[in-house]
Amino acid sequence: MEERVATERGLREIVGADLRIDEPMSRHTTIGVGGPARYLAIPGSASQVVALVKFAGATGLEYMVLGKGSNLVVRDGGYDGLVIKVGSQISRVRLNRETVSAEGGAVLSRLARRMTDGGRTGLEFAVGIPGTVGGAVVMNAGAWGGEIANVLERVKLVDERGSEKTLERQDIRFGYRKSSIPPGSVVLSATFRCPPGKIDEGTYRKSLGRKESQPISERTFGSTFVNPPNDYAARLIEACGLKGARRGGAMVSPQHANFIVNVEGNATAKDVEDLMDLVRSEVQKKHGVVLEPEVIVIGHR
Repeated sequence: MEERVATERGLREIVGADLRIDEPMSRHTTIGVGGPARYLAIPGSASQVVALVKFAGATGLEYMVLGKGSNLVVRDGGYDGLVIKVGSQISRVRLNRETVSAEGGAVLSRLARRMTDGGRTGLEFAVGIPGTVGGAVVMNAGAWGGEIANVLERVKLVDERGSEKTLERQDIRFGYRKSSIPPGSVVLSATFRCPPGKIDEGTYRKSLGRKESQPISERTFGSTFVNPPNDYAARLIEACGLKGARRGGAMVSPQHANFIVNVEGNATAKDVEDLMDLVRSEVQKKHGVVLEPEVIVIGHR
């Protein structure tokens, strides 16, 4: 108990009132499920992010980084550590002649829409992608043949030791929905190549049209599974007859089979995990393909 009081005091010295105790993570994930985080801190500056990471390292406190909470499930038993939520307080954008720099908490889709509508090229593919700039860089977010790796120039981050670093594009290895950015790192800002020019109208229209093919107005976390090589997870799932399949309050979207939705807002994290397990099992049984989750699952059952 004394240790917990000391930890809370130390965190409050960094972020003050922007510390929440036993905060339900259902309030901070796009699918709307999740048990409590012991501590949730909302830093208002890069210096506070650095201080939080250093504090966690010095005290042995486990931590994780959160943006908009897409592609994340926190189990119903909660997360017994510190959640560092990088959001609107750290979201400034700076336009340069050929590039745009955005802080880690900036919403990627809004940035992409602003750039594209302003006649800046390069981010047309990202107009419909949920999440923050920081999360998009770490997971190499992409759509319609474009991805972050193709437009990124550099990243400023805090590593797990609390040291600030700048990585150039060539310093980072990117793969499909992944990067070599070290675990525990917090992206403070990223610079993208986004010069004035002729917009890729086809990609832009596809990005704007996501609502016609995907349930983006519902409680969901975006794509559930990574597309396997030379195929689509949605096709495999639909071929198993799983559209509309349910476990409790979680359902495979009838609109797009690679989306799981919180149907009436009463799904639990267990419902979501159970449905993911069902989908993986049926796809492996029918197609011999093991689907890799795009969703990160953390916490205690």
